Amino acid sequence: MSELIKTDENGVTWYPVSISRLETLIEKVVYHGQGYDHSKALRKNLAYNLQYMEFQDRVLQDIKLSSVLYTQSIKTMVLVGSGIVESLLHFLLIINDVHSTTEWKEKSVFKGNQKKLDGKYVRIDSVLYEKLASKQLKHMTFDAMIKCAKSNKILGSRPVIYEKLETLRSLRNKVHLQVINNPTDTDWYSFNSSDLSDVCKVVYTMLTSSLFSPTTTERTYFHYLRRNFSA
Repeated sequence: MSELIKTDENGVTWYPVSISRLETLIEKVVYHGQGYDHSKALRKNLAYNLQYMEFQDRVLQDIKLSSVLYTQSIKTMVLVGSGIVESLLHFLLIINDVHSTTEWKEKSVFKGNQKKLDGKYVRIDSVLYEKLASKQLKHMTFDAMIKCAKSNKILGSRPVIYEKLETLRSLRNKVHLQVINNPTDTDWYSFNSSDLSDVCKVVYTMLTSSLFSPTTTERTYFHYLRRNFSA
């Protein structure tokens, strides 16, 4: 098996699946003319991050890491994988016409005067909205996307994939290092092999599903994800 090597070393250089091959697969679903404005850029971002995810897997396989670095590498794969899944969900909700929309745009906020109520100060603000000429997409959190995808069976009817998405959603929020809920709420305790398995299963399931209808060769692009599956 080829391995990661230094630039001054001789040997067989390992290289991940090319961007062009990944884009060809992704273009089966993500293409222009479905109501999404920047399909080409999305394809490239998905391909870049899939290639980076494969690289991170190779790091785990080839390099003897300290337990902390190993955990942080798992965190990286979880965050990158969650980003891939979230962006695909965003696209799928739009083209299936179930993404949240709004006819109103916030124009001004008028702050009210504070008053004392039940011994505490309160304030009522007024928000002025302007009606748009046409509906526009409304921001959806990852949580809202998952719920919408589940209710509309965007990823099929099996509940297990939506359960794993919920797990990934909570872990994805760990990108904010300052969000700490208790003394042991650290990356060390938050990320483990089962989380790596979950993100690999979700990404693999989405990209090898009937949605993308991969060829036998295209399915091999993601064999590295299967290596991380746990029972």
